[in-house]
Amino acid sequence: MPDLPTPDRPLPGRQREARSNDAAVLVAAREVFAARGHDASMAEIAKHAGVGVGSIYRRYPTKEALVEALRVHAVSEAGALAHEVAVALEAAPAAPEAASDGAVATFLARQITGATGPILQPPGGGDPISAELAAASAHLRAGLERLVARDRGDGLVPDGFTTADVMQLLLHLRPALPFDRAHADALHLRYLALAMRGLHEQARSGDALAAGPHWDEWMGTWHD
Repeated sequence: MPDLPTPDRPLPGRQREARSNDAAVLVAAREVFAARGHDASMAEIAKHAGVGVGSIYRRYPTKEALVEALRVHAVSEAGALAHEVAVALEAAPAAPEAASDGAVATFLARQITGATGPILQPPGGGDPISAELAAASAHLRAGLERLVARDRGDGLVPDGFTTADVMQLLLHLRPALPFDRAHADALHLRYLALAMRGLHEQARSGDALAAGPHWDEWMGTWHD
């Protein structure tokens, strides 16, 4: 059996190059889709990534397969962040960040400023989501449940606020804007602060929110 690469052993040259090319393709695809929409061609993505279009098709036989890879990556990235924030705040319950902003706000702020790209949602009515995307979604949901439960216990979000609300809020807070990243992030954080202020006020009032979306409703736009 051939030796497998380990974290302290660099990948062989071809594997390292392939992984680098794949990362470049995903970054380029996000940027091209953000600028031109899903009508952008694979040739445009290849040119932006600096690779041959054939190398993209060898990894992603269709444009939808490439979009699916972007979805899985973005949902997995968000899930890892949600659990990271939960662990950090649970380990330091008296941290000023936890007291002033709350777990949900911390997650959203870091997702806005640090995520490599938005979560691309299909228009709905398609085939059932892949097992890989379903697993990534379940991991994200579990992380967000920890954050929402913490904030609810701290009186920072009202009853009725759900994990699906977090994701819908993120989609509304991070639209594509025709500005550089720093300017866009500043605007997104401005509106995040306004939204969280409203949630904090609602929580302090003791009034529960009207029935909100469930996780399946957020995921429901992804499949029949």
